Amino acid sequence: MATASSSAINKPTLLLVQGSFQLPLVYEILIKGLEQEGYPTVHPKLPSCSPDDAGFATRTLADDSRAVTDALESLIEKDGKYVIVLMHSYGGLVGSDAVLENLSYENRKKAGAPGGVIHLFYFAAFVLPPGQSVLKAFGESPNNDVRDDGTFTIKNGAQTLYNDLPADQAALWESRLIPQSYKVQETPLSRAAYEYIPSTYLICENDQAAPSNFQEMFAHSANAEIDRCNASHSPMLSQPDMLVKKIIALAEKVTPK
Repeated sequence: MATASSSAINKPTLLLVQGSFQLPLVYEILIKGLEQEGYPTVHPKLPSCSPDDAGFATRTLADDSRAVTDALESLIEKDGKYVIVLMHSYGGLVGSDAVLENLSYENRKKAGAPGGVIHLFYFAAFVLPPGQSVLKAFGESPNNDVRDDGTFTIKNGAQTLYNDLPADQAALWESRLIPQSYKVQETPLSRAAYEYIPSTYLICENDQAAPSNFQEMFAHSANAEIDRCNASHSPMLSQPDMLVKKIIALAEKVTPK
């Protein structure tokens, strides 16, 4: 977790909710770029993506959501921070489920309380309404490699997730992919934060994991302002400078003065 510097006093905290099968290492370039611009960042550990923890194969999307909610409550209720929630891939489901309405900026402003979630930023992210689960909405993806130990991974990760990286880099990141608890696919969402917090969706038009037509659908279902780029599913690796600039531009636009 980053510590706020003096240059970040008046800037919102950026809370990142990561995608499936990834180590936090995948997001380090992005986080470093944001922190260099003075934005404190927080990257909560997702229980379903923690194979070093005993029992991780029993963790659900609700467990991941709770971890993010806990981090938000600490930032907002304890420290009174403004927060922008950044969500990538599977993180779109977790983040949408994790942000309670009483943590929204508008809700806290009406109550005379400081801080709150001011905006949601989705990039190449999945979005579903309350009551839906991944399996219920989409069925089993042909990209999934389902295992007998309660976990699953992704097939052809280099092409599916990293198709706009040089072949050697795509192969390296593919080698670093980790299994995830299969139960996340079965968990219905409890809420949809985009119903009470404004959002922006960055469509990654060269995405092989979540094709752009699906991203269009997700963005419209969230009533999000739409932005676009020509990146793959992993712009934090292939176009990190672009992604940092878009996040900063958004933060400057939406942060209360």
